[in-house]
Amino acid sequence: MRRLFALAAIGLLVASGGCNAPKTQAPTPTPMAVIDHRAEARKAIAAQRWAVAAGHLRTALQKDPDSVFLHYNLAVCTTWLDRQDEAVREFEWVVAHASAQSEESRTASDWLADRKRPTQSAAGPAAVDPNAADSGVHGMLMWAAPGQNPTPQSRLQLFLVGLRDTPTKELQYVLRSDREGHYEFKRIVAGAYKLTDAIAERPKWRLKVTLQPGQDLPLDLSPQNGTAVRDDFPDGG
Repeated sequence: MRRLFALAAIGLLVASGGCNAPKTQAPTPTPMAVIDHRAEARKAIAAQRWAVAAGHLRTALQKDPDSVFLHYNLAVCTTWLDRQDEAVREFEWVVAHASAQSEESRTASDWLADRKRPTQSAAGPAAVDPNAADSGVHGMLMWAAPGQNPTPQSRLQLFLVGLRDTPTKELQYVLRSDREGHYEFKRIVAGAYKLTDAIAERPKWRLKVTLQPGQDLPLDLSPQNGTAVRDDFPDGG
């Protein structure tokens, strides 16, 4: 009996000690880092990560819906992502809200105007007379980041835009290079064109191309004829 009371007393002491023991506090949660979506968008644009940049720009616009910078760069990103409806909407916003003398407004206006031009499959001289569209231009796309060797540019979009005040002014042809970096415009109406890889931002190339009837012009694009070396349309053309 005495042994039973002793065990009971020990049990009470243990229970009492457990109740009086200091409680372990839960660790204070670390505050989540605030993401600067504008800064992250700049980084993604510099790395040509268009989808990532577009996501940050859309998020930033929720807090700053009147930013010309955000709307303009979202428009640029969506042109690279082939999200034409969104690009049109954003460029139209820029034209409506940015200063008419600003680079953003001029670029947006030019892009919207160029978009209204018929493409290769639309009505035009080639549709009226199929034999008139017997020219072409083809080549290889190579580019290099600073300090690196040029590499083939796969799936890069190119534009062949008829020049204003010329017979080809209503024509625009668009394609993407293949996985090896080759491109080939076929069945082009002879005449004068601007060959470029971008309409809504600073392009890698901006060259004047004049095609003769029946000519298939070989033209490789590389840093050697990039805009830093040769720009046939320094004012945007």
